[in-house]
Amino acid sequence: MWRYCGASVFILIGALELVLAVNKRVRDELMKNSPVQLSRGVSVTFLVAALSAFSIAAAFLFFYR
Repeated sequence: MWRYCGASVFILIGALELVLAVNKRVRDELMKNSPVQLSRGVSVTFLVAALSAFSIAAAFLFFYR
């Protein structure tokens, strides 16, 4: 049961990061108040983080199979 909960958390995190990678207006509004200001490569970073979160969720689901 814990692995389904963990996988769902990582899927939600990955979906949020994917939205931030694709939608520039939402990303700019969210990053406006960030203490770390990144100038370039932000969308690629969010895309890699989303793929990482999805892969961790898949690992949680299919680890014992």
